[in-house]
Amino acid sequence: MASAWRPRVRDFEAEVAACERSSAEAAEHPLTGAENSPEAGADAASAPTPDPVRDALGLDAQAPPSRPSRDHDPLSGGDADPLSAMDQDDPLLGGGSVARPGAKLPSSYFKGMSREEWEGDFEPWAQKKSRILQKYTTNERIGISVNFMKDETVKPVAVDKTQERLDELEDDESAEKMMQLSQKEYLDKIEGLHTELLDAWNQNQRVKALKIVIQCSKLLGDTEVVKFYPSKFVLITEILDTFGKLVFDRLKGRSVTYDSLNSVPVHLPENFRSEDVTPLARETCRNWFFKVASVRELVPRLYVEMALISSYRFLSDSGYAVIVTRISQMLRGIGDPLVAAYARAYLARKGRENCPLVKDYLLGCFKDYVDTERSLKNDNRFHTLPKAHNMEMSEYVDLYSPALEWLLQCISHRAEEPVLRTVIERYETLSNALLLNHILSSFEPDFICANALSLTSLIREADASMFPTYKLYATLGMNLVLSSPRPDEKLAVLNDVWKVVSKLEDPVEYITVAEVFIDYPLKHCTSKEVSILLTDIHKHVDKDHAYENVQLQLQSIFTKICYHYKDLQPVLEMPKFLPLLDRFMGETQVEVNRVVLKCFTRNPEPTTDPVIISAMFEVGKTVHDSINALSFDDDIRQISESISFFLRKVDYDMDFEKQLNFYVDCRRAFANLDSVKGMLVTCAANLAMRTLGVVNGTHTKKTAAFVRACIAYCFITIPSMDDTFARLKLYLLGGQVALMNHCIPQGEAMFKAAIQLLNEVPTTQEVDKQVQSTDSALLQYMSSLASQLVCLPGHPEHGAFYLINGLIQVVKKHQWDKGSVSQAMVHLRLVAMLSAMAQQKLPYSYPGIDGNDVLYAGDPDYEDELHGLLADLLGCAMQALTELKENTDASAKRLQAQLALEVVQTTISFSDLNEETARLVCSVYDLARDAGAKRNALESVSQYLSRTQVMPDEVQERARGLSRQLRAR
Repeated sequence: MASAWRPRVRDFEAEVAACERSSAEAAEHPLTGAENSPEAGADAASAPTPDPVRDALGLDAQAPPSRPSRDHDPLSGGDADPLSAMDQDDPLLGGGSVARPGAKLPSSYFKGMSREEWEGDFEPWAQKKSRILQKYTTNERIGISVNFMKDETVKPVAVDKTQERLDELEDDESAEKMMQLSQKEYLDKIEGLHTELLDAWNQNQRVKALKIVIQCSKLLGDTEVVKFYPSKFVLITEILDTFGKLVFDRLKGRSVTYDSLNSVPVHLPENFRSEDVTPLARETCRNWFFKVASVRELVPRLYVEMALISSYRFLSDSGYAVIVTRISQMLRGIGDPLVAAYARAYLARKGRENCPLVKDYLLGCFKDYVDTERSLKNDNRFHTLPKAHNMEMSEYVDLYSPALEWLLQCISHRAEEPVLRTVIERYETLSNALLLNHILSSFEPDFICANALSLTSLIREADASMFPTYKLYATLGMNLVLSSPRPDEKLAVLNDVWKVVSKLEDPVEYITVAEVFIDYPLKHCTSKEVSILLTDIHKHVDKDHAYENVQLQLQSIFTKICYHYKDLQPVLEMPKFLPLLDRFMGETQVEVNRVVLKCFTRNPEPTTDPVIISAMFEVGKTVHDSINALSFDDDIRQISESISFFLRKVDYDMDFEKQLNFYVDCRRAFANLDSVKGMLVTCAANLAMRTLGVVNGTHTKKTAAFVRACIAYCFITIPSMDDTFARLKLYLLGGQVALMNHCIPQGEAMFKAAIQLLNEVPTTQEVDKQVQSTDSALLQYMSSLASQLVCLPGHPEHGAFYLINGLIQVVKKHQWDKGSVSQAMVHLRLVAMLSAMAQQKLPYSYPGIDGNDVLYAGDPDYEDELHGLLADLLGCAMQALTELKENTDASAKRLQAQLALEVVQTTISFSDLNEETARLVCSVYDLARDAGAKRNALESVSQYLSRTQVMPDEVQERARGLSRQLRAR
């Protein structure tokens, strides 16, 4: 049957013309809306155009989506907003000032926001506690009274009950003895007291619970081990918070009433008023505060009252302002400035929990601290405090940091700029650098930037013994970067700061400020200022090899610069950028070079500057050399992409030889990256095609030699790659480029190398971590290769089918997957190739190259060999189909249907459809149908035959007759 198979004579130009469809210019754009049509008219002007998107969202088509009509507002009651009306009578907003103590605050209290929204980025105390406990530790022994919470003994009954209660609350301390505990023992002791408090409360021992709290509060007046004081404050206030919650819950529980009808307990609402409280609960609340007021010592009395401050809610609906102001004034009686500072911080905590909008007392607390420090400095007593504890001034002042930070955070949250000016005015009488640092870090960057010049003056005058000046400038820089100074002050602020910073001798201090301030000229100035700052950085870090100790800071600076500029070329032209880049070492050098390379390739514009090309070449080489056997695949992929993009950017314009030499250097420098070598091959091939375009398709002796050099570069580079399929594709590309440039021997060598490489293709490959067969990829590649062999001239010595015979042998020898018909499919694709080569005129050819249709026109030996190859290939395909027919497996039936359809389609597309081939089509068609081929695929065969037009009349008649036969089946 295969011997009767003859290629059909085809007129490819006529077939293309027959497939063309006539076209006409459209009268209207198909995407034009209905409103532009002539029929729209007056109806469109009177009625709104429906919007399906807005209808689907339930929006009014006539109203803007951001302004819904108030006529449909479910919250609107007539002319008045019910929420606004509620605000007028809300006791929480009485007088427009302060809410009732401890009340659950409505959204209107926070200017229409929820409590969570109003808090915003405010850092709660709970997040600060762990940092304080980790930072403020000690190796010293901490003293605690031996009689501290000693076991109670039975005492004679006293006549005076009041005196007895007072004696229970406070023991005589005249003969007090101390024991020394380590930090861990002290922590265990405090934790034990916390547990003891809960146990006493659960056992209804209220006096004992109060006594525990009072004794714990006394510990906050002890600053013997001053380094541990901030951590001690955190631990003790935990106990105080627990006690305050226990008392509040007990008072709320004593306010339960019972329904007279059903005896159902009625609890206080969440937002209760003082008149809702039962007399019993109110009297109990007064008793608690009377007990607290009877405590003799100031520190424990104030701390316990602050712990119970939310319970004032049971006594009165009046605002908190009076309460917190009174307590803040009482705190002035604490003599130790450290103890007083933390007491004010605790008051700020409790005040924020219950009346977050009240801030006058906070400003008073801040003023009290400033007045205390100024008074101590005037008497020269402030500098004696750290000496008493064998500490440096900076260490001692740092102990105030948590308290001052919290106080200023409470003052600055949601504050306006006048509040900052008030704080600055009160600070100006001091020179405490730590306090100034907390001011800078607490207030909004917009406010700091608005007062930038005055703040730089305060920084210069600050006492560096309390807090390093360079850290103040770093804090200021963070604010200046997050916002923007006034336009007329931008350069003045930078100059004012850098006059001081540039004089810093310590490279670590200098680079700390520079790391922050590099963002300032990037965002607010020009590249000129950035270059000046880089020059100054280079000057400081280059001295005595200081750059070795500031690698991470320099990395941060370079990262910020690189990511800021979309085009890195102006940065590379800065005088000190590349010298600073050379100062990186080790892993930091690799990371910085990766950033530079990645940012450089963001701009697709070509690069012609040889200095920049040389610099980026070294950058790419540094990154490439960092790859080793332990490198992650993702890192290798990213590096390869960046280097490849860099190669595409390099353009020496018309100096093609210099461009090729550059590719030669790159092949040597980036030898470990397959994808980069593949890109180099592609670039070299593109260079050859650019040369062809320059000479308008006609090479001179010099350009022909250059093109051959480009092709030779490709031929040498491709074998160095590891990926087999990548090499195959590049061989195919190289062969096409060679033939386009009339380099027939080079093109033939490329195709021959590809055919030889097919023997090395593995049967499986890993794709996305899954092992897959290579049959489908190989079928696709061989089809592409066969299409190129159509127009390749035959070899003068080895014949017209020299390479084709080699390809057929490779197909037969390859170990194909037994569960596929890829081998037979390749045979049929080669049949299509040979059918095209049998035509009197090839369907396509390379310009200026005579194909086999010219070289072997009318040669009987050529035709005999071609028909022999056709018979051989068809025989192999039919043999594979016969083997599948004999196999009863379900998968074999599916493969039989697939292959049978391919045989039918190949035959009706490329054979002359004589009687024998018609019978072949009918029999194979039956095989496909019986094997379960899809109905639409079967119908497409008959439809194709019935529509054939560009054929001789007798062939066309046979095709239509065959179509009728297939339909009848």
